[in-house]
Amino acid sequence: MDELLSTIAFSDDKIRHEFISLFTEKKLAADKVLFDYNEPAEKLFFLKEGHLAVYKYTGFLEKMQVIALLDPGAVVGEAAFIQHHVRSTRVTAIEESRLFCLAKKDFVIFQKQFPKGAAAFLEYLFSIVSLRLEKTSERLARIL
Repeated sequence: MDELLSTIAFSDDKIRHEFISLFTEKKLAADKVLFDYNEPAEKLFFLKEGHLAVYKYTGFLEKMQVIALLDPGAVVGEAAFIQHHVRSTRVTAIEESRLFCLAKKDFVIFQKQFPKGAAAFLEYLFSIVSLRLEKTSERLARIL
């Protein structure tokens, strides 16, 4: 887990250790759903092993389209930590996958105890969301 969080600027090892202790492991078999459209966004995941597909409804009947393929190291479901949110995508395992899960309720407790550590993690999430938005804008510009 520590290698997945190595780029987060925690102020000391105690805070890093406390943060890592909040995570639980989740294994997901191939073709199983991690989370689905319209579910409450209460957890965030780090993909340790395997590959995931992200699906979004197209607006044409009930058809879904793959909008992203995620590799190990990816953060999944970060919207749960940015706003009170319901899922806008379906995420499934392409192959057997191993993830680390962080519940929003556990993060809120950590945030109260270690506000600087929580701020460092939220800054990390913001950088991921910003990069994803930039890449999406680039893809959209190529399509148009």
